Amino acid sequence: MCGIAGLWQWERAVDRGELARFTDALAHRGPDGRGLLFDGPFGLGHRRLGILDPGRRGRCPMPYEESQPAAFGARVRGRLEALTGDAAEAARTPHRYWLSFNGEIFNFLELRRELAAMGYRFRTETDTEVVLAAYAQWGEDCLRRFNGMWALALWDRQERSLFLARDRFGIKPLHYLATPARFAFASELKAFLALDGFRPALNGDQVPALLENVYALEGTTDATLLAGVRRLPAGHSLRVTRDGAIHVRRWWETREHLPAVPARYEDQVAQFRELFLDAVRLRLRSDVPVGTCLSGGVDSGAVASALAHLHRAGAPGLARCPADWQRTFIADFPGTALDERAYADEIVRATGARAHVWRFDQEEAARHVVESVWSMEEVYGGLATPVWCLYRELRRAGVTVSLDGHGGDELLGGYAWYLDWPLVEANDRLHRDFHATLLPAILRNFDRCSMAHGVEVRMPFMDWRLVAFAEALPATSKFGGGYTKRILRDAMAGLMPDRVRHRRFKLGFNSPMVEWFNGRLAPLLRTLVNDPRSLESPHWDGPALRRRVLEKTAARAWTMDDWAETIAVWTRLNLVLWQRLFVDGADRAGLRP
Repeated sequence: MCGIAGLWQWERAVDRGELARFTDALAHRGPDGRGLLFDGPFGLGHRRLGILDPGRRGRCPMPYEESQPAAFGARVRGRLEALTGDAAEAARTPHRYWLSFNGEIFNFLELRRELAAMGYRFRTETDTEVVLAAYAQWGEDCLRRFNGMWALALWDRQERSLFLARDRFGIKPLHYLATPARFAFASELKAFLALDGFRPALNGDQVPALLENVYALEGTTDATLLAGVRRLPAGHSLRVTRDGAIHVRRWWETREHLPAVPARYEDQVAQFRELFLDAVRLRLRSDVPVGTCLSGGVDSGAVASALAHLHRAGAPGLARCPADWQRTFIADFPGTALDERAYADEIVRATGARAHVWRFDQEEAARHVVESVWSMEEVYGGLATPVWCLYRELRRAGVTVSLDGHGGDELLGGYAWYLDWPLVEANDRLHRDFHATLLPAILRNFDRCSMAHGVEVRMPFMDWRLVAFAEALPATSKFGGGYTKRILRDAMAGLMPDRVRHRRFKLGFNSPMVEWFNGRLAPLLRTLVNDPRSLESPHWDGPALRRRVLEKTAARAWTMDDWAETIAVWTRLNLVLWQRLFVDGADRAGLRP
């Protein structure tokens, strides 16, 4: 898990300092090292978070040859480290392919065996090297063979072409900027602020849709809030050729890959359980400690329970699994409506995991509101600060990989409002929510909050086999007896405590907005409602917003009945804060509440 970046200048060589700054703007995603490749007008950058084969031989950008596969290991041994350091020069090597890779290919061991049988040789224990060999063997079709999450950039020196690709569901981010002078790409928006001559501006065309629905942009358009910068959509690839032409194509559509499912519900449950346990098994592959974030809900409880079951059962195929995997991280909100500690404790007792509890402190957490907005990069209706702080705790505890339950609600209908839909329509709110509206924004939020601290989040519910199977199921397998996520609850029978498995009440991982509006967030709110961008906004009545916020805040009069209003207020003020950070370059420390 890392940060990737690159520049292709049309009329001049890449400046070393500029590529270094561009790449190092992503240092939080990859605190374990930097690698740069310079090839005249093209430059490739990488910030590494070492997970598989975390030593020096696994550094990126990583090279590969097109020549006889059996000769690969002998040709590059002893030369790679010199070529992938800060002063790497492509001219000193005959390698055709160079890869900067962000993500994990969880079935890399199986692919490695398949490629080795064809004559390919490997000198590292990384999945990155497997990606290179797979591309050399199968070209762009290799993407369909990967089970994982990724954003990758592959430079072909022979063809003078750049290939970018993003995973099926957009778990890992990738953005690009195309101008008459150059093509640039990076994992995050903030990296583009480091480019020479780049003048940041708000893409105002996106604001109306954003204010109507904060989940509307991530999965429905390639435009971002930063004018000129686009996102490569999930399940898409992009190729830039030597003439500067840009070709984008969709390589994945879930509904084209739906399997046949058993007719009997009991057989569906058995197959779902098998797929889910295997998805967890694959995501245990790591050369560093693994933990899990535990909320007390059904999804995170299922992941933690599956982890324990696989180890207790001595399940075959637990290759490359670390000895240190039993740690759970729990966010505790004592005395608030967000507290789920009792359910999380139930999972801990049942699994025998070691619990690390981060107790929410309003004063301490509020100091990181601005930093969490900077990390998030886009406008969100809530505050991601508790999530941001929890992943910080993982990093402080020495855990850099977390298996979490994201995606279960959108895949299996975990929200209560799905029960109000006619079953014939439910599978369609689900397909949209998973692929276009709700989940893409959630994936973005958790990627940014975790990678702000160099923590990799793995999501078993996002295994493409499980996704395709769930989409092929009838709605009656997902809803029944007044329960959401019916098949998951039944599949986990005997593996997780019934108190959690049968739990109906769902809480999101939210911030105590009302308490903060009445307390520690009030100074920041006053600053933002007085900002000219709010007062003179063409998208809302700035003076009226100011009056409302100042009156309610001064009287500490925000209540839980105002929850929807606090979300609407914060969405607007979040946009103002975003502009101060990303357009004005405001000092984050000076804005802290």
